[in-house]
Amino acid sequence: MSHYLILRRIRVQNANAISGLTYGFPGITNFLGFAHALSRKLPDSLEVSLGGVGVICHQHEVHARPPKGWGDVVFALTRPPLTKEGNTAPIIEEGRMSMEVSLIIECHGITCGDEYTSKAVEQALAEIWPRLRLAGGQIIDIRSAQIKDFSEPQDSLRMLRSLLPGFVLVDRSEYLQEHYQNLKATQADATLMDAWLDFSSLKFKATKIEKNDETGNEKNKGKARWSYQAKPKSGYLVPMTCGYRAISEVFPPGKVDKVRDTEVPVAFAEAAYSVGEWLSPHRITNLEDILWQYRFQAPWYVAKSKPFKDIELPKESSGNAIEY
Repeated sequence: MSHYLILRRIRVQNANAISGLTYGFPGITNFLGFAHALSRKLPDSLEVSLGGVGVICHQHEVHARPPKGWGDVVFALTRPPLTKEGNTAPIIEEGRMSMEVSLIIECHGITCGDEYTSKAVEQALAEIWPRLRLAGGQIIDIRSAQIKDFSEPQDSLRMLRSLLPGFVLVDRSEYLQEHYQNLKATQADATLMDAWLDFSSLKFKATKIEKNDETGNEKNKGKARWSYQAKPKSGYLVPMTCGYRAISEVFPPGKVDKVRDTEVPVAFAEAAYSVGEWLSPHRITNLEDILWQYRFQAPWYVAKSKPFKDIELPKESSGNAIEY
């Protein structure tokens, strides 16, 4: 029997809305880091640890505004205090947002019917969460924190439906892999970045209007007919950061100067990207499909909810990595 920690309706302000090349919602690594921080702060006497995380978003609002005149939406920034010389300090762009989310976190170490440990974990969490941040933002309130055991699959699905209205983030890395293979079949020079951008770009294609087309209008000479290009897959698909990829060898402890911890090996890494989909909880048939976990397969360290597949990038690939 599996036990899960259900954190309902977490209200967060000033969370980080920028994650690598994407913006609009924190990266999945922020939520896994929050669960890891909770797990480390639980009393050792409980012998309980937290694992995979499912994310359900109920509300979100990026702190942004339209500029004067015409232009793209820009982040609403705050002006820092004056410098010690009395001069105006430079404004550093920061993407912030407010959000309300629910988290489903795996619990390891609780046996069936152990109500004492479950209550002890809930009481410990009530003292821990006010001191933590989620995605860099302040946690204003958590409606409830409960340990639930689901003996039957229908119990977990009933719990998911109780989190409506909202949308749950699901791993769709296989979509990126499939689209990349299809793109390579038609465009030999296509890259993973091209395939990844197809899931977020708004594309239109221009088709030249010939003089002798069905309109028969001489005025159409040199003009084009624009048509919308559909996304590779249907659904509420979003680009997202999902972890890291090493871009160097692993250096022994103390070999690299000015690192945070000189007692562990060090490797340089870049952000890895994938594709996710927002689904209504009532469409989920298996709770395991929404639980994100860190998975390691050198040189990748990424969050996934599905088994890892072998990945081979072109030798000329460099910079930020696209994971699939």
